[in-house]
Amino acid sequence: MLQTIRDHAQGVIAWIIVGLIIVTFALFGLSSYMSGSSQNYVASINGIEIVENDFRNELQNYQNRLQQAMGKNFRADMFNPQMIKQEVVNGLITQELLSQYLNDQKFYVAPGKLVAEIHAIDAFKDESGQFSKARYLELINRQGMSETFFEKQLARDVASQFVQSGISQTDFATDTEVQQFLRLSNQQRDIGYFTISKKAYQKKVRASTKQIEDYYNSHKDEFMNSEKLSVEYAELDLDKLAEGYELTDEVIQLHYDSHRQGYVSQPEQRKVRHILIKVDGNTDEQAALQKMLDVLKRLKKGETFNKLAKELSQDLGSAKQGGDLGFFGRGVMDKDFEKSAFNLQKDEVSKPVRSAFGYHLIKLEKINAEKVKTFSDVRDGIKKELQIQQAEQTFYELSEKLSNITYEHPGSLQPVVDELGLILQKTELFDRNGGKGLTAKQKIITAAFSDEVLSLGRNSDLIELSDSRLIVLRKLEHQQPSQKPLADVHKQIQGRLAEQVTREKVSEQLQKALQALQKGQSPKKLTKTIQGAKWIRAGLIYRTKKDGKSNNTTKLDPQIRRKAFALAKPQDDKPSWGKSGLANGDGVVIGLFKVNLSDKPQHNPQEQQRLAQSNGSALFGRLLEQQRLKADIQINLPKEDE
Repeated sequence: MLQTIRDHAQGVIAWIIVGLIIVTFALFGLSSYMSGSSQNYVASINGIEIVENDFRNELQNYQNRLQQAMGKNFRADMFNPQMIKQEVVNGLITQELLSQYLNDQKFYVAPGKLVAEIHAIDAFKDESGQFSKARYLELINRQGMSETFFEKQLARDVASQFVQSGISQTDFATDTEVQQFLRLSNQQRDIGYFTISKKAYQKKVRASTKQIEDYYNSHKDEFMNSEKLSVEYAELDLDKLAEGYELTDEVIQLHYDSHRQGYVSQPEQRKVRHILIKVDGNTDEQAALQKMLDVLKRLKKGETFNKLAKELSQDLGSAKQGGDLGFFGRGVMDKDFEKSAFNLQKDEVSKPVRSAFGYHLIKLEKINAEKVKTFSDVRDGIKKELQIQQAEQTFYELSEKLSNITYEHPGSLQPVVDELGLILQKTELFDRNGGKGLTAKQKIITAAFSDEVLSLGRNSDLIELSDSRLIVLRKLEHQQPSQKPLADVHKQIQGRLAEQVTREKVSEQLQKALQALQKGQSPKKLTKTIQGAKWIRAGLIYRTKKDGKSNNTTKLDPQIRRKAFALAKPQDDKPSWGKSGLANGDGVVIGLFKVNLSDKPQHNPQEQQRLAQSNGSALFGRLLEQQRLKADIQINLPKEDE
């Protein structure tokens, strides 16, 4: 169901439907719904709290999106956990700030506009493409939202979009700004760079036992086993329940025969030609019919249908093709036209047929027969469908009993085993970021670490993983955060210290190289005195890639290119030098020898529009920053996250 919504929702609507459920940072407005909660909060914005549970949900969503985006290349240790958590908190704060701004400025969406937005969502439309109130309510209720809550969030989101567009589209770019922008963006710079590889220093670095111990003792909070929990659970699964219902082939065959139309893989299609005589202001009913009867007479005398269609048909779209309309199925053409076409035999010509346009003669040329899936192709699917139909009532009865039993006996799941025959299962230990399989699901993580389960030791509420899968769980084993022994992190600390010392050595050599180059020493000669050094004379480069005009630009490390265009213009024929560290730990000293400004560029409307949009986006960003500066913001991350 979520995939259906994701596939069909568009624009601002997608942020509401998908963003509230899956996507982290759905730009705007969740926190008014979160205020007043008794849960711990991770941030307070002018007194409105973002609760810990919602923070954790957003954090999990963010991590899931990173994993989906990177696929097999994803590794959790690639990202700094604290930076990710801070980013999540900042995103939630921005959402709330914009929501409060909308309220303060009294930006509201007219009811008619809101209705139009809802009706435009494809996910809420039925098979005929019309808005379905029943489908609308079904979808939002499945996501745990009331009609009022959904419409409130949608209205806020639409208002936010209008405000953002209104602000960002009011800015502009003058011709002078555009000319200056183009001159800068098309600028070329003649550079060379002197690199120092960290690999040349890594093997020689080894921390002592005392250094490792000192680092461990001063950074103990970085070497903690996270809080972990395992649970036992009982599961009610409609699919598994359905497998217990036996069905004979005769019952399955009977269903196939009585629902044959539902297994049509390709409906019947017909290819026809037609001749149209219009009924309009120039030709009345009787005159049009008489003309068509005259056409029939000519056909009977042996003239071809194609020739007469080209000569006489008033359907300009098909007349040149001899009246050819190609293949079509039912439900496409005028009702009477279709009825006649599907009653003809191959090569038969119809009697005059009246449609909303006038009179037609129709000739059937080809038939693509209806194709139906064979019984063997759909047997297993029908069986499962019928089994589920039979099991549904039992499933709902058992789900009600499961809810009642776990509520009446909050201290144990054994009554569920005794009364319903369900099997108790166990999970491995997992932390608040989740584990594998079942424990990777956010609903399970949230329930397991809730106060009800974790602190009070009670059964969880019924957890609906899907319409056909229910789970209730309780705490099995709980491990508090604990200090990792030094032996377990010895290699990790060794690596950190080695990296730290290596970077320091590279930095020392980098400073030495910079000073020497600034004094005029030859870069090539300098490479012989500094280990791991290399000189590359790149030549002219662009600020950005220019469709292959400069291969040097494409090959450059982005950090080198950015630093090269940040250097001051050379004076008195002396290069400008600057240093920078690269992401891989190497160091680089960049020399700028010459700056080539482009000729005065021609006026470019597209660039002017792009620059205006950029100015507008920056203006909107400054508005958000002003709201943040004026706000009373308190951040209160959970203790295990600090």
